Amino acid sequence: MQLAGKVAVITGGASGIGRGTALAMARHGADLVIADVNDRRLEETRAAIAALGRRALAVHCDVSNDADVERLGATALREMGHVDIAMNNAGVVLRGALEQISVADWEWSFDINLLGVVRGIRTFLPHMLERGSGHIINTGSVAGLIALTGEGAPYVASKFAIVGLSEALALYARPKGVGVSVLCPGSVDTNLHETERVIGITPEAALAEAASSAAFHSVLMTPDQIGEIVVDAVQQQRFFVLPDQNQEAIIVQRAQDMNAFIEARLQNRL
Repeated sequence: MQLAGKVAVITGGASGIGRGTALAMARHGADLVIADVNDRRLEETRAAIAALGRRALAVHCDVSNDADVERLGATALREMGHVDIAMNNAGVVLRGALEQISVADWEWSFDINLLGVVRGIRTFLPHMLERGSGHIINTGSVAGLIALTGEGAPYVASKFAIVGLSEALALYARPKGVGVSVLCPGSVDTNLHETERVIGITPEAALAEAASSAAFHSVLMTPDQIGEIVVDAVQQQRFFVLPDQNQEAIIVQRAQDMNAFIEARLQNRL
């Protein structure tokens, strides 16, 4: 799929990977509908897209709210006429002492990370199936392929679910003309930490956990780099998008012998 003249909707589009991808798609000729809860950043990103000569619409949207996502879809179709690309990108981080994390916090994490993706699919997939074309991108993570740390279990679980959902969606939608990609970035320079919840662990433990997971993130990438990689994936109709190629050997090692992989992790040999 070439992006010139296409319309893309991106949740979490005001900053980080969402903003980087929106600007990359605009540079390749797409018009954008960006959705986020941060109105100031939404307007800044909308203006940056408009400065590239593309149509840009900013919509306040909380992906954990059914009505907000439905309104996003209705607004995009009313103002743009159709939607060719939908990127379900909004996400949050929850980590800490698992015995202390409440069900309410788990629900907060999954309602945004996983059900936000589900809401986006429910909103835009029917329109794409009716047209017989389109592309859906779901933002997962390397943490959806490898449990980076034990304390990160809520984030890991939500991202593993996104990867599995995306694989099943590809089997369902691609025969009907709708492409699917799952983006699994490693370390990216974003502001995800601003909404992060850390429960039941000290700042020192949190830093130690971050240092432990850093071993699996060998390259710090920028949102703009990720955006260009996403554009290429849409153009090539590629399902699995792993921006940090250095992660491949670890993923292969895990798949070959999961028992040995876990033992090595527990003994700090990986």
